[in-house]
Amino acid sequence: MTSLLSTEISTMRYEETDLAVLTRTPSHLQCGIYVMCVGGRALLSTGVQQFELRCRGEMIFLTGGLLQLVERSDDFLVRMVLFPKATFLSIVPSIDTAFFNHLHEKPCYHHPETAAGNRTWRQVGLWMDMACMMFSSELRIGREHLERNYLQSLLLWIYNSLLQKGMVDRSTYTRKQLLCHQFFGLLHEYAMQEHQVGFYADKLCITPRYLNEIIASYMRGKTPKQLIDEQLAVEIKVLLNDPRLSVAEIAMMCNFPDQSYLSRFFRKHTGFSPKEFRLRCL
Repeated sequence: MTSLLSTEISTMRYEETDLAVLTRTPSHLQCGIYVMCVGGRALLSTGVQQFELRCRGEMIFLTGGLLQLVERSDDFLVRMVLFPKATFLSIVPSIDTAFFNHLHEKPCYHHPETAAGNRTWRQVGLWMDMACMMFSSELRIGREHLERNYLQSLLLWIYNSLLQKGMVDRSTYTRKQLLCHQFFGLLHEYAMQEHQVGFYADKLCITPRYLNEIIASYMRGKTPKQLIDEQLAVEIKVLLNDPRLSVAEIAMMCNFPDQSYLSRFFRKHTGFSPKEFRLRCL
């Protein structure tokens, strides 16, 4: 299952798993995932953000980015649909941008133990049953068509469900909210190569001082530089998990002058040298 998350899959898949393979080190998501928690609880991290997933919860991570299981209970179990990036991109034009903004900000939703919550939870189970039926084995005819229709219908159903609950604001985001969302998008895209606040401020056409003000107001006082460094440290963890890469090669990939700079940075932010981290992951 690790390989399915970290490689670019070509067909949709259905899995039942405890996600234990994501515990030791983060993984780059090369596909999208829709997760339904049917037991226990876990804490998942995307680098600079963490989300709790517990029983009666569902979570959507779109393609790209990082994912790590920070902690989980012994009875943690999920049902999961994995969808290819190409399939997702093919249905994007048919869905309101406000929905994707909501998913980036709040990818996790828990169904309350009410009559309405019980009903929508059962409906989520039906979507998973359908995925299990269609994507647990090979389909010889019309698979691409079925996958596209399933994903489009699923996302539209979730969007309508959230609209009925009043959870998606279709009004325009404030300028500061939009800039904050855009900063996180840039962070996931560029943190491995670009380590300075000025780069992100220039991309957003604002001053570093204004970016500091925005991020501090939405991230409980954290600075953009702290978030850049946190995301970079997670990116390095992912690269260290590949034994084919030397520390010197990783330093070059992450735009450090040499491996000693990378080692000092990594120890400062994780408490381990790159070599010690690799030994822990064996």
